[in-house]
Amino acid sequence: MLKLRDIMTREVLTVPPNLSVREAAEIFATERLGGAPVVRGGRMIGMLSASDLLDFIASLSAEPLGVGDPSERGILDDHTVEEAMTRGPVHSLPPDAPVTLAAEIMKQERIHRLPVVENDTLVGIVSTVDLVKAVADRRISTRTFVFPKRSEVV
Repeated sequence: MLKLRDIMTREVLTVPPNLSVREAAEIFATERLGGAPVVRGGRMIGMLSASDLLDFIASLSAEPLGVGDPSERGILDDHTVEEAMTRGPVHSLPPDAPVTLAAEIMKQERIHRLPVVENDTLVGIVSTVDLVKAVADRRISTRTFVFPKRSEVV
């Protein structure tokens, strides 16, 4: 059975809770990320997704948006990741959890990434991209039985 440790991304980009919303959005755009764990003092305290950022920005009072010098401070510089992130409890799994369990949780919770945690330490992350790669590489498969099991024969 395929385990999370077999498909997880080990080098996880994390963001600190005191990072500005603008800086987080820039990191997501530059790194082409849809989300990242929020870590304080080596401990994961939440998750920040692109959806969290959009929802938070949409909730801010309207301020005229002008095209100006990017070095100018704006409303997004006055708010932090901690204000926008999804707080705990954050779904996470250990590295030895089956990949199918991660897929089921992601489907039920409608989330795109799961932190992989061992002894309260973030050791990786599994995203929908990791799952798709495993399927494409035929590392995940299910068996379909055409004939009924003996116990089902009448």
